[in-house]
Amino acid sequence: MQDKTQKLYEAVSVVLCKIKNKKGIKYTSLCYENDIPTSTYDDIINAKNKATFVNIAKITKALGLTFEEFGKLLDEELGKEFNFIDL
Repeated sequence: MQDKTQKLYEAVSVVLCKIKNKKGIKYTSLCYENDIPTSTYDDIINAKNKATFVNIAKITKALGLTFEEFGKLLDEELGKEFNFIDL
């Protein structure tokens, strides 16, 4: 995996974990109550796999975020020096 791509995957993981923990949402309820396969969630959280738009959208919705709010948090986590064009 490219370094920038891995950094993006890791930032997605950090943002999702921060929100999940801040809201006190349990792993089991997040996955099972929102039809999110645990293997998919685990891969995203462990930054092992490409996170598809559909899966990120399901997880952000389950966490009570809009996709726009998630994007803002992701931008903050990545910092201004990160450039999506280089991916």
